[in-house]
Amino acid sequence: MQLFLIPALALSQAFVVLSQHAEAAFHVPSTCEERARQAGLPTDGWEIVPDSNGQMVCRQTAVRELCYGVEYIDADTHEKKYAQDASGLTWIDKTAQLAKWCAKDHVWTYENGSGARNGGCCPVGFHRDRGTCISDTPELPNPPTPACPYHPVYPPNPPGPFNPPGPFDPLGPFNPPTPPIPFPGPQACGNGHGGVEPSCTCTNYPVCGHGKYLGIKYGHCYILSFSDGEQLGIDRDHTDYKKNGFFVDIPFKVCNSTTDCSRGKEVEMGQSFSLQDQHGLYKDTQSTKGWINDASGGIHMAFTTDASHAGKFTGIPTCTSGECAIKLYGGPSGGALAYACPMPQPGLTFYGNPKVGQKLRFSEVSCDEYEVPLTSGINLQ
Repeated sequence: MQLFLIPALALSQAFVVLSQHAEAAFHVPSTCEERARQAGLPTDGWEIVPDSNGQMVCRQTAVRELCYGVEYIDADTHEKKYAQDASGLTWIDKTAQLAKWCAKDHVWTYENGSGARNGGCCPVGFHRDRGTCISDTPELPNPPTPACPYHPVYPPNPPGPFNPPGPFDPLGPFNPPTPPIPFPGPQACGNGHGGVEPSCTCTNYPVCGHGKYLGIKYGHCYILSFSDGEQLGIDRDHTDYKKNGFFVDIPFKVCNSTTDCSRGKEVEMGQSFSLQDQHGLYKDTQSTKGWINDASGGIHMAFTTDASHAGKFTGIPTCTSGECAIKLYGGPSGGALAYACPMPQPGLTFYGNPKVGQKLRFSEVSCDEYEVPLTSGINLQ
């Protein structure tokens, strides 16, 4: 009898153990944390939420971000920020991590005679002076023009009522300048204002918008200028576009996209366009066309042949200095086109504030080799 009870007890204990293992094998996690632990995932930040089909699922709703770059504190706003690398940072107080960041090829410069925090970003080789970026290399003044020496081979005319002695020529009298002879014809080519009819055919007024239309058309070419008449040109030794650059009279074609520059309808507000430089860089014997790029945040707009970095613009019709113009927008935040730096010949960039920007005038020219106003009668056709 005793021998029979021992095997029975052993079988009972084995059944209990097997039952426990079976229960563990078929145990369904009751919480999202348990499910995450079972899947080898972090256990925090999970919630039970319905999916697109209405089924309840576990979803990690806490989103964490790790910023890439060099951490610093803006010296003015005291906000914690990150720069992609330390090359764009100027440390005001490195121990306290106070710094200022400037765009590529720019550096933070202190205002002359001011405290450390008073200054601004200027291109490399310039410094801040009364709110303007001034070159570190001062321009030498032009030498005075020497007085014309007396030429013994060509003696002066004898004195007379129309040839009195010259106060600056002790050797003899001087010949006064000949007064201009009035020409009875119409006034020569100028800016078209106040001219004598018929006006010059080379006069080129900016196009004017109306209603929701900007006044410019896809596939047409325009020379861009500012309110004071100075054109948007390009630098000689760099690819930056700037006000009154070294090369001007650049026709820019309005393109629907970088793959579509065909002639089309008038551009409306809200519709985007890119600006194709029809000249190219001056060293390029092939005159390869390019684009005004998509620089923003203080980086200067420049010429590029990379279509993926072509700027995309929108605009609204407006006026400036009594003439028609367009206010342009673009960039990642839809900011306004603005001067990049306070310089005599500033470059352009997109800044965040849509109300602070420059207005450009678009004057249409032909897209052929002549690049003249459509009213000139000069073309290849």
